[in-house]
Amino acid sequence: MTSFMVRSATQLSGDTSVVRRLNLRSVLRVLYGGGSHTITVIAAAANISRPTASQAISDLLDAGWIQASDQAVGKKDRVGRPAQRFEFRPSAGHVLGVDMGGHKVLVLVSDLSGEVVAESRETLRPASSRARRLAIMNRTIASALSAAGLSAADISCAAIATPGVVGPDGKVAHAPAIPDWDGVDLGKHVQDRFGIPTQVFNDMRMAALAEHWKGVARDASDVVYVHVGHRMGTGLLVAGRPHAGRHGAAAEIGLWRGLRWAHAYEQLLELAPRRSADQGDAIQAIFDAAKAGDAAAQAGIDAFADLLVQGLTPVMVTIDPELVIIGGGISAAGEAIREPVRVRVERETDFPPTVVCSVMGDHACAIGAVRSALDVAEERLFTELTPAPKPATV
Repeated sequence: MTSFMVRSATQLSGDTSVVRRLNLRSVLRVLYGGGSHTITVIAAAANISRPTASQAISDLLDAGWIQASDQAVGKKDRVGRPAQRFEFRPSAGHVLGVDMGGHKVLVLVSDLSGEVVAESRETLRPASSRARRLAIMNRTIASALSAAGLSAADISCAAIATPGVVGPDGKVAHAPAIPDWDGVDLGKHVQDRFGIPTQVFNDMRMAALAEHWKGVARDASDVVYVHVGHRMGTGLLVAGRPHAGRHGAAAEIGLWRGLRWAHAYEQLLELAPRRSADQGDAIQAIFDAAKAGDAAAQAGIDAFADLLVQGLTPVMVTIDPELVIIGGGISAAGEAIREPVRVRVERETDFPPTVVCSVMGDHACAIGAVRSALDVAEERLFTELTPAPKPATV
């Protein structure tokens, strides 16, 4: 695997001693945490001397990992000269987050601060073959890179969110929602095609992670995320991290034999007062009808909430979450779906979690994938950051 440093910045020059390497990492960690700081502040935060901090800053500037800040401070660092400030340079590296769904491919390109600098999207037919889906994913990744003005060599790593049970080996072990998807190795495919180290995760867990990072679960550690849209699925966060289980099948309620949980949304859609090719329009029509006093529509919503919570209750009792997040297309109904779910959650559990609706739309899975890719990029950065050896003297 190509090293992170080679892919994302020039190598550092200077002594390769362990102490110097640790000093470099300490200084970079201070600046990676955000904000701009003077050498004096950096040295104190890194617990090193000012001359040592100055040398590390010089090396990191040369490598492109940090930059001088435009901000200035009133206090003078030296006689006659304002104190210079330095900050992390997010554009020193980039990652990819990919939502490889049943109906779309969404690719986000992010810098190392988590800011999305480009995105590309293509629709998929539910019955598309594996080869067709992979070809469209390739095209969408290439399009996103082009929009960002980057090449594959500029990407340090990628993460893909996809439906189904994703095993510990990164392969899709079981994906009933997508034809011919069992056994696909998306990580190897992207690695072979683009040369980008890639990890693969269940999409619902990535949506839950996105909510923890930038959504409604920022202050929650234990979360149940339930997606209700073209299909139904769940994702868990335990102690702030996605929980997959031994086989990658944790909280896969749809695999519960005898419970028609996975088909509850389809049953609800059958109540739509008018036919619509758009599920969002159809579901909105059902909630509008219920609001207008349609008893059948309201009964359908109640039956849906009953079945939804019936499947969620064993999960809630097991992990005792702080939040249940309703995501997917149905979240647009807002209070009209949150309230019936909340009532049933409180009725079925002694310690009910708070029930909320997602506000992230259909970007949640891709944003969670970005977060996972950033986690890998950060780990590699601070593990592999090493000054290159001094050139031999002749």
